[in-house]
Amino acid sequence: MRWLELTVAVNSSDVDMVAEVLGRFGYGGVAIEEKGSQATIRVFLPIDNSLAERRLELEEGLTHLVLNNPVKLNERETVEQDWETSWKKHYKTLPIGERLIIKPSWEDYTATPAQVVIEIDPGMAFGTGQHATTRGCLVALERHLRPGMRVLDLGTGSGILAIAVSKLAASQVLAMDISPAAVAVAKSNAQANGVSDLMAVELGTLPKDKAWRRNFDLVVANITAQVISELAEPLVCSLKPQGILIAGGIIEERLEEVSMRLQEAGARIIDVLSEDEWRTIVAQTGEG
Repeated sequence: MRWLELTVAVNSSDVDMVAEVLGRFGYGGVAIEEKGSQATIRVFLPIDNSLAERRLELEEGLTHLVLNNPVKLNERETVEQDWETSWKKHYKTLPIGERLIIKPSWEDYTATPAQVVIEIDPGMAFGTGQHATTRGCLVALERHLRPGMRVLDLGTGSGILAIAVSKLAASQVLAMDISPAAVAVAKSNAQANGVSDLMAVELGTLPKDKAWRRNFDLVVANITAQVISELAEPLVCSLKPQGILIAGGIIEERLEEVSMRLQEAGARIIDVLSEDEWRTIVAQTGEG
């Protein structure tokens, strides 16, 4: 497959905002290379019938950002092999929280008995642990996940959060994504981590008829502030009484908006995790 590689140079203070937009429209999230006060962000778009529309939406998203300096997109056509080389250059083994170790398949790591190693190859799906949104959700899972919970991972991407659920608590998890590429990558990563028996991966999203009402003990959604706000009611309705919702991908300036929507839907905010400009909300439903 042929890909359009887009790169943009930004101030380090603007990295998170620009990366969030690029990751929203590109495949596989973003690769970030930081040098001093500057950073280069790289994203890939498939060269197919959706390219023109996706490129336009991406550029429009960038125009809404308030940045220290204007950004300019540079582009070049590339192939699958260049994608893989880019990830191997920028994606390294990373400890997260108290127990989790996230590593790509091409790196070796000797874990201690207390550590949980998750092997993730991003393929064409977002989620490597390198971004603050994923790290926030992983730390929240360490704190709130309990053995035997029935879990939904909405917008699973690479499957990293669903795999963490399976390995941390041997819990049953349903991982869903609207991207066929993400579903394929998540299934592959689940198999590589030996959790295919605990982790079901499906194409789709929450039904608007609330068919899953009160079925899950915990729901994790690392998406965007806009999508979480739009899905606030179905997300909360998917939980059992005293269920836990972990919502990531929220820029600080939209924290109040998302919190309000979740509270209007019937959840109460019990924790907010912060890293740089990103916030992860932990909410809980009532007793029913």
